[in-house]
Amino acid sequence: MLISCAYASEIKVGVYQNEPLTSINKDGAAEGLYIDILESIALREGWELQFIPGTLEESIERLNNGSIEILPAIPFTPEMDEQYMLTTEAASTDWGLIYTYRGSGISSTGDLAGRKIVHRDDLFYDNFNASPGTSDTSYVFVTADNYMEVFEQVQNREADAGIIAKSYAERYETQYDVEKISLVISPTDMVFALSKNADNEIARIIDENIHQMVIENGNVSYTSAETSDPDLTTWESPSWLKLSVGVGGGLLLLFIILSLTLRNKVDEKTSELNSKNRELEIEIRERKIAEEKLKQYSLELKNSNELKDLFTDILRHDLINPATVIKGYVEYLIELESEEKRKDALKAIERNNKKLIDLIENAANLAKLENMDELDFEAMDLKEIIEEIIDNLKPKLDEKAMTLIFEPTGEYPADVNTTIEDVFSNLIGNSIKYSPAGSTITINIDDQDNEWEVSIIDEGEGIPDKDKPHIFDRFKRAHKVNVKGSGLGLAIVKRIIDLHEGTVEVKDGPDGKGTAFKVTLQKAKN
Repeated sequence: MLISCAYASEIKVGVYQNEPLTSINKDGAAEGLYIDILESIALREGWELQFIPGTLEESIERLNNGSIEILPAIPFTPEMDEQYMLTTEAASTDWGLIYTYRGSGISSTGDLAGRKIVHRDDLFYDNFNASPGTSDTSYVFVTADNYMEVFEQVQNREADAGIIAKSYAERYETQYDVEKISLVISPTDMVFALSKNADNEIARIIDENIHQMVIENGNVSYTSAETSDPDLTTWESPSWLKLSVGVGGGLLLLFIILSLTLRNKVDEKTSELNSKNRELEIEIRERKIAEEKLKQYSLELKNSNELKDLFTDILRHDLINPATVIKGYVEYLIELESEEKRKDALKAIERNNKKLIDLIENAANLAKLENMDELDFEAMDLKEIIEEIIDNLKPKLDEKAMTLIFEPTGEYPADVNTTIEDVFSNLIGNSIKYSPAGSTITINIDDQDNEWEVSIIDEGEGIPDKDKPHIFDRFKRAHKVNVKGSGLGLAIVKRIIDLHEGTVEVKDGPDGKGTAFKVTLQKAKN
């Protein structure tokens, strides 16, 4: 796909020192993760890039006056989002870390009172300095030109502590005799910034390409959608399962190799009666060793399952509880705060904490479902289930002045579990979220022999054909501008429908407009 000729000739890109995301090397060439991403997109889209080096302040000024079109590796903040056009797909998330020299006795922010803290002038210093309680604490701040200088001053004990971006620290911390304390400063998505007057097609193309990229250990590549089978569902295995399968596969391979080796030896030396007993003894001994290893593997697999259950319990209890406490305190502080800038910051915390709670709840729910082999079913009327969900979602429909058409003509008894409510709540909620204000959602239930087919049809922007095979995968979301989500909702829908031995699929709406989700469920047995 080539971009339009309006900006196909050359795109000017600002580059400031923010290693390893963007920087200018000693040869004067632009490099870094975000430079690699832009160059990959340019190669694919037919762009020509001109990199303009400068400080962050110079680059922002050039973005303001139109001297450059794109400024990469910019934090997604409410202030930046208001002033510039920001991409919505983040290639990385960065946050600030605090390092101190070994033996300093500093293990928390309380120990930093009266201490000398070295920093770059960046977002993480600004937010740490503006955090609640900082104004009442006597810190001594010293500015450094770069993060390397921050590390050096801390190691040489010229400063007691230093604030450093996680992206830089992960790459270089082992080169210094320092240690970090348990504090995370302002986790922030790093995106690309364009001026408000820029062609939003450029932002859309950047988002679309990042959505298709795999970014691992600083390397950028594209997912190979052309070679994947659209009838297969991609499942990203968790680390505990990779470990278990790796150990089991190695033991199985070792067992096969040993068995084949022994068999060949027996075949070759059949005529040698004197060696036959010795070979049999070797085979028995090695088989016993293999059996012991298989027993060990079985025990490790059991332990892995127990770890998975423990992780699920941590998600449900140990993580959700502090997040809920944060929610209560933030709501209380918003009511008390009168200063607008601090109020905006509290609202940003509230939004991100809500996303965290939704993600934890969805992850725990999916983990619980994946640990189930079957569900208990009872006869329930699909009409009543859907009508109750529509009543619950009515405020969201009214907020967008949308119309929902559901005209059942009788009862629709199906053998289902109560988790089926999550399926229809998710699909109808998505239709409201992704459809324009004033549009219409239509829900139909059709008789298909031994099954009921439920269709949910909206008038939204639809889902590209290339995204449809992956729409039910974990953390795979169709390209949606300015809409955030955990990426687990449709994976949960698919798992629940699989446990019901039903089907769920996505198609284009009538006349190729909008999206139609179709769910089939077994009718209740008389």
